[in-house]
Amino acid sequence: MVTITARKNMSQDDVFELYTSGDTELYTDYAQLYSSILNSDYCISVIDDDQLIGLIRSSGDGNYNQYIAEIVMHAGYPTHGIGSKLLDAYLTAAADVRKIYILSHEHYRTSFSRTWLQYKGFKLIAENDNIILYLLDREIKY
Repeated sequence: MVTITARKNMSQDDVFELYTSGDTELYTDYAQLYSSILNSDYCISVIDDDQLIGLIRSSGDGNYNQYIAEIVMHAGYPTHGIGSKLLDAYLTAAADVRKIYILSHEHYRTSFSRTWLQYKGFKLIAENDNIILYLLDREIKY
């Protein structure tokens, strides 16, 4: 059974398995990553039969600005809309935050990602060879 939760009850091994499930290793110090997850302002995760299959975490000032560090889904798990439900749960949890940023390198350059994030209310505001920046500003209607 798939559960979306704001509880930070995953283990470091769970985090390692999720973050190493794809072709690209996102981190090298998983103890530090685990600590960062536990210290995030917002952390929404997806659990299926005790397996961590998705996670969004962000930090910021809690009121005006939040910065999503990443949206990670397990590479070997068919999502069937679970990523959208995960992002919706995050946006609900952070409902009082005015501006939510996603700063990424390559992961959100695909046309699917752009369309998906725009559908969720994010706008592409900056891009160069190294980074891409999206913003959801709840005071501006696009």
